Amino acid sequence: MRFKRSYLGIRGQLIAGIVVTTIAGIGLTGLLGIKIAENTAVYSRISEAGNITRIISTSVRQQPPGDAVRFIQSALMGAGIRDIRVRDVSGRIILSEGAVISEEGEVLFSDPALTVMRIGGGWFQGAGRALFISAPLGSGRERLGTLEFSVPLSEIQKSMAGVRRFFVVYALLDSIIIIGLGIYFLSRSVIGPVRKLDEAAKRISGGKLGERAEVTADNELGSLSRSFNSMAGRLEEEIKSLERLNLELLAAQEELTRASTLAAVGRLASGIAHEIGNPLGAVKGYLDILFKGVADKAQEAEIIERASREAARIDSIVREFLDVARPAPRPDEPVDVNPVLLGAISAASVMAEFSSVDIRKDFATGIPPVMVEDGKLRQVFMNILVNAAHSFEGCKGTRLITVETGTQKRPYERGVRRRRDDAPVVPESGAFSDRERLYVTVRFTDNGCGIDAITAGRVFEPFFTTKGPGRGTGLGLFVSQSIIKAYGGEIELASTDGAGSVFTVILPCADGVLDR
Repeated sequence: MRFKRSYLGIRGQLIAGIVVTTIAGIGLTGLLGIKIAENTAVYSRISEAGNITRIISTSVRQQPPGDAVRFIQSALMGAGIRDIRVRDVSGRIILSEGAVISEEGEVLFSDPALTVMRIGGGWFQGAGRALFISAPLGSGRERLGTLEFSVPLSEIQKSMAGVRRFFVVYALLDSIIIIGLGIYFLSRSVIGPVRKLDEAAKRISGGKLGERAEVTADNELGSLSRSFNSMAGRLEEEIKSLERLNLELLAAQEELTRASTLAAVGRLASGIAHEIGNPLGAVKGYLDILFKGVADKAQEAEIIERASREAARIDSIVREFLDVARPAPRPDEPVDVNPVLLGAISAASVMAEFSSVDIRKDFATGIPPVMVEDGKLRQVFMNILVNAAHSFEGCKGTRLITVETGTQKRPYERGVRRRRDDAPVVPESGAFSDRERLYVTVRFTDNGCGIDAITAGRVFEPFFTTKGPGRGTGLGLFVSQSIIKAYGGEIELASTDGAGSVFTVILPCADGVLDR
C-alpha cells in the first residue's frame, strides 16, 4: 500500500496545530471577555436607570400636580439624561426633550416597574447604540403616566474599543510567547528525538549495524529509543549470525559441488570405460590373433576389418562426448523445421528398424524459422525417431509414429533467475513482462510399450539405456537434449507404461518476442 506524502512534515503539522489551537483559544477567550465587559457595563447602566426611575416614581407622587413634570425633567437632566419623554395616563406626550430612540430592539429587562430595550448591538456588533427605558409614574389609582427616556451607549463603545485594542496586542504577544515556547519544547522533547531515531534507522539500513539512537529522555520517546536500540542490537546479531551461516553454507556448497563434480567425473569415466572397454577388448583380441599368425590372407583381412570397426566404434563414442562438450555452432541463417524433419524421416524410413513402422506426418504451415544448425537438428530428430522405433519391440498391434509440428506461446522471462542453475521463479502477477515468446514445437507420438515413471526420469542421463547389449550406448537422448538446450530449447517427455510415449522438441523462434 502506498501512502500519500504530506506537504508538511510532523514538525510542520505539530507547529500548525499549536498555532491554530493557540489563536482559537486566545480568540475565544478574548471574545468572551469583551462580551462580558460589554454586558457588565450595559447592565450597570440598566441598574442606574432603574434606580433613577424608582426614585422619580416615588418622589413624583409627593410633588404638586403642576410641579411633577418639571421635577421629572430636572431630575433626569441632573443625572445626565438629555432624551426624555413623559406621557399622561391617556398616552398623550406632555414632555419631550431631545430625541428619544424608540426603535424596536432587544428586550434586556422587563417587569411591571421597568422595561429596558437595547437598540443595536449583538455578539459581533458591539454594545449597541442606546438603551430605551420605559417606566410607569405611580401605580394603581395614583398612576400619573409613563416615563420614557434613552441612554446612549457611545461611552461604552469607546471604552470597549480601547479594550479591543488592548486585547489584540495582548493576544498577539501571548500567541507569540505560547507558540515560541511550544515550538521550543516540541523540538526539544519530540522532534529532536524523532530525528535521531530516523537518522539512526537510515544509518542502520545503509549497512552500519553498530549505530544506535542517542535519546536519553525519560519518557515515551526514551522508551521507544531503548526499544529501537534493543531491536537494532538483535538485528545486528541475527545478521552476523546469518553471515556466518552463509559463509559456512558457501563452504559446504563448494565441498558438495566439488564432491558432485568428482562423482560426475567418476560416473562419466566409468561409463566411458565401460563403453570403450568392450570394443577395446575386441581390438586387443584381434591384435593377439594377428600376432600369433593366421592361416591365410582372407582370414587376416577379416580380422583387420573387424578390429577397424571396433576402433571406429570407440572413435564414435569419443566424438559424441566431444560434441556434447563443444559449444553449439552459431547458425548462419534461420532454419525451417519442416524440411529438416522431412529429411530425417526419409533417411529413417529406409533403416531396418522402420520396415514395419508407419510414420504419419502432420506438419503445420507457416511455421517461423529457428536459429539452429540444421545438421544438429537432423541428428536430434533421427535419435528420437530411432528410439521410437525401438519402443515397439515386444509390443503387439499396429506400429505407428505420428510426427506433428506447430507453435506455442510462453511468457517471456526477464532475468527472473538469480543464479545460473536456479529454476525459473514464477513470481506474482506482474513480475513477467507484458511480452510473450513464440516457440516451434515438434511432437513425436508412438503407440509403443511406453516407459515407466522411474525410467522416464533417467532417459536423458548419459549411458542410461534399456536396450540390449550392442544396441546402443545410452548417449542418443543425452546428446539430443544437450544440443536443444544449447540453442535455448527443451525436450519434454510424457509417457505411460504400456500406452506409448510423446517426445516434444521445443525451440524458440528466430524472432519470437511478441507483445501481448
